[in-house]
Amino acid sequence: MWVANAKERWMNFYQVYLASLVARLRGPQAGALREASEGAGRDLASYVGHLGMVAADVEDALALLNAAMGVADHLRVSVEGNVLEVRIHKPTCRMCPSVLNGGGQPTRECPLYGLVKGFLEGHGAASLEYAGLEPADGGEGCVLRYKLLAARLPRAAQAARAR
Repeated sequence: MWVANAKERWMNFYQVYLASLVARLRGPQAGALREASEGAGRDLASYVGHLGMVAADVEDALALLNAAMGVADHLRVSVEGNVLEVRIHKPTCRMCPSVLNGGGQPTRECPLYGLVKGFLEGHGAASLEYAGLEPADGGEGCVLRYKLLAARLPRAAQAARAR
């Protein structure tokens, strides 16, 4: 049952509300959801900046977003060439609309795909394009893929991008 999944993920009332709301947006509304969540990400980045919080790079910005919103217990960032991948730990993702059906699988209705892009761009950490219609299944994680146009990257990621 979805309530047990939400409890196992330690979802708060706001997270349950958001996942429930998003899960009900299907079909053509998924595109509008991505656009809206991207805008919300930019707004969150603006708010974070107003509070005086600054991230040094993409990885730091996502850690800041996760700390503020409690997205999941683990987020992992990697760069290979011109592709930025953000892996969200599925068993602990608190924004997943598919938690309601017990699946916890990547879905077009994922609010994080737009949120991450909007937040990174709004924070000035990266300029991105979507690299697909929806997150991909990466085993224990949902994989959000973006084409990297420009970014402030940690040194290790800069070396990987140069390959």
